[in-house]
Parts: sequence; structure tokens; C-alpha cells
Amino acid sequence: MEKYCIVEKKLCENHAGAKAREDVANILLAEKWKPLIVHHSEEKGVLDKLKMACLTYMDWTYVYRHVLPEAELIVQYPLAMYPKVSMIAVPFLRKLKKRKVKLIFLIHDLESLRGGNIERERLFLDEADVVIAHNPKMISYLKNMGYSHKKLISLGIFDYLLNKRGESTAQVVNWKTVAIAGNLKKEKAGYVYLLNKLVGDVKFMLYGPNYEGAKKDKNVEYKGQYPPEELPEKLECGFGLVWDGMSLEECTGPMGQYLQYNNPHKTSLYLASGIPVIVWEKAAMAELISQKGVGIVVNSLDEISSKVGEMKQEEYLKLKENAEVLGKQLRVGAMLKAAISLL
Repeated sequence: MEKYCIVEKKLCENHAGAKAREDVANILLAEKWKPLIVHHSEEKGVLDKLKMACLTYMDWTYVYRHVLPEAELIVQYPLAMYPKVSMIAVPFLRKLKKRKVKLIFLIHDLESLRGGNIERERLFLDEADVVIAHNPKMISYLKNMGYSHKKLISLGIFDYLLNKRGESTAQVVNWKTVAIAGNLKKEKAGYVYLLNKLVGDVKFMLYGPNYEGAKKDKNVEYKGQYPPEELPEKLECGFGLVWDGMSLEECTGPMGQYLQYNNPHKTSLYLASGIPVIVWEKAAMAELISQKGVGIVVNSLDEISSKVGEMKQEEYLKLKENAEVLGKQLRVGAMLKAAISLL
């Protein structure tokens, strides 16, 4: 049986965009899935959308002509394209199904969980034979949405490929420090600008774009912005925090509530770097983090000062040891390899 995967390339730069998508493609290619290139653009304007509509039609015509009957095809969903333009792919997916091609959708985001277009999501997912979802919580959601008749596979956690595959990269200077990596814009991560209200000796180190606060505060320090491949070597903290929203008390807003269903890629970043994580107790990732002993769960950020500040060194070293074991698996793509073995 022939195996194909959609590989998305930026039109202007001829390389993949987000690291999560790029890693998925690289793992599949290493597993001998044949690539089929489709292009996307991040430019703005009506003319670019019209241009990309034409190119998208050509790309998917190529896909349809080259995928053999009864083959398997993996599609990363949603497509990295203007949402309305991405709809051009749907008729081609339907025609592939008529040729008995097994369609496997690997979920990066679900629009219906983030206030997006549910109808567009259904048009795509209705064509899937198999859906690789983030975790059991997302699988339960998909079943409730009417997809229980499809084969649903849990990824568990995203891989995070690194050039240094055999060893962790983070060098922990002070394990009673917490890294926060990601978009630090106030509208998205407002809680970051409240961290100076927390009591205790735990320090927070910030990594990422759009930081609008002081470079140094009593318990906060901004460390700069780095590319995904370099960031693991820059992390010098004992823990990595996965949080979202405007509050210290709980994860709030659409993105904060989304944590109850998704696998944030920054969780994989921390673990691939060999450092344990701190997650919200209601997050979908909390169960895996607790089961594998690779971090701690908290109800609010106020709990960090006690759970980390009062933690004994041997307790931390055990968490770090477990994080390094799981991190080594993430650095070589073990999670996706396990998921596709179930197809």
C-alpha cells in the first residue's frame, strides 16, 4: 500500500512554517511516507488570496492525480492556508475517497473549540477515515461532536525534534526558577504582567516576542526571543510553565479554556529540553504529566511558591530524570511513530 503525506511549504520562502507542522512532516518523511507539496501564504490582501486560490487548485489537482487508489494519505488539519481558500481541497478529498484512499487527519487545532467556523471544520473532518487527535479529552469531544464512527487515535503529546537528539539541552542553573516561553503579548498572556504580585522566592524567566513589561522585576526577568531550534539551549530554568489568559487564579479566555482539550506545543518544548513542566490542573495535559511524573499540576499560580519553593532537591531530580526520559522520545518523533503504527 502506498503512503503519502501532505507537506505544506510557504510560497515565498519554500520552507514549512510552524515547527509543529514541520516536525510532523519530517517524521513522516523519515518513515518513508511520500511527500505531496501544497503551498500556503501569509501575505495580506485580496490579490494574494486570489493568487493562492489558483495555486491551491493546481496543488490539489496534482495531489489527486498522483495518489494511487487504496493508498493512505495524511493531512495536517487545519491546512496552513487562508481558511476560505483551504476549502478548495474538500472536493479533491471527496474524489480521493471515491478511489478508496484512506484519509488520515492529524489535528493541530480544532476551530470549534476556539470559536471558529464549525461548518468548515465539519466539511473537512467528515471526509476523514482516521483522526489523530491530541489526547483522550479531545477524542471525547470528537465523539460528542458525532465522530465516534471514525477511528480516533490519541497522539498523547506532540514531538519536538532537535538536532541534539541524544541528550537534554537545558542547563539548569537554579531549579527554583520557572521558564515561560511563547507569545508574551498582553492580550494573550496577560497573566505574565501580574507575576510580580506573587509571593515567594521562585523566579520567572520569560522567553518570546511582544513582551511589554520591564526587563527585570522583583521575581521576573525577560531573557529575549530565540528561534525554536535554539530556545532549548537557552532555557536555564528548573521548570517550564504552560498557562494562558489574564489571571493568576486559573486559565481564562478562549485560549485558556482551550487548554482543557489541546496539547500545547510549548509543553513538548520544555520536556524535549529536559526540564519538568507546571500545568493547570484542569488542562488536558495534566493527566499525562502526573502519570509520567514529569512535572506538577497547580490550581492557581499562587501554588507555585509552595510546590516549587518547598520542594526537596531529590524530588526535583526525580521529576527531571523522568522529563529527560520522555524528552528523549520527543526529540526523535516517538509519539507520532507510535500513533501511525495504529493506522
